Amino acid sequence: MAQLSYNLFVFQVEQAIQVYHDEEYRSKGWHFPSYNFTISVFWSPFLAKAAIFENYNGVSTSPIELHLDKLDTTWTDHFRDTDYMIFSSGKWFVKTAFYYENGTILGCHNCPKENQTELGFDLAYRKVLQKVFNFIVSSNHTGMIIYRTSTPDHFENGEWYNGGNCLRTEPGKEGEFKMNELNRILRLVELEEFEKAAAKASKRGISLKLLDVMQLSLLRPDGHPGLYRYFHPEAMDNTTKIFYDCLHWCLPGPIDSWNDLLMQMVVNG
Repeated sequence: MAQLSYNLFVFQVEQAIQVYHDEEYRSKGWHFPSYNFTISVFWSPFLAKAAIFENYNGVSTSPIELHLDKLDTTWTDHFRDTDYMIFSSGKWFVKTAFYYENGTILGCHNCPKENQTELGFDLAYRKVLQKVFNFIVSSNHTGMIIYRTSTPDHFENGEWYNGGNCLRTEPGKEGEFKMNELNRILRLVELEEFEKAAAKASKRGISLKLLDVMQLSLLRPDGHPGLYRYFHPEAMDNTTKIFYDCLHWCLPGPIDSWNDLLMQMVVNG
């Protein structure tokens, strides 16, 4: 009976056809023919043009080169063809990076050994968001555009690089977790820039909305991959250094709640 129920469920789900992927399979697209519906993921962690030199574990061989005045064509080339577009960024901006404008280096973030001016990640995040929102407001886009806020991490007993972990198996209680300073700064920049952009968008008849998932995500320390960012971590030998992932989110998990909010926004228009 369980097998029959499973089959009845599975065969009611349409098989999506993959219609696109980039060389690294980071950006992808799938089409559902009977609904004439296409869903795509565009991997653009900064939303701006950037050269990134790091491996799967986030270990860099060179600082990121981020162009604050150039948006990433990975998403801009597809923007006007979408009915719904959801953006997010945030945590990538705290990484060590050199900042460029007009092809000239302005300064950097977290580069004490370099002979460059420390500008701070908040300046870079603000400049890029201003560029993104200006692009959106001037686009005359007729669909719905949603900016999803950044989300918290839940590292305990250290950070990702020095033994920090996330071993919780249940949601947290109200007030148990607070935003750290990094998250507070990211959120401040996001909300300030979104508020200004939303006012401009409203005057132009552009549907720009905010999907704010910060507070509800603070309550889900149990929702991260932890050790399971690796395939079968229990099978790895003792010489392999393993890092807990307490930043990204499991699917299914808290993202289901985000999707519920998102669908309500879509339904309400």
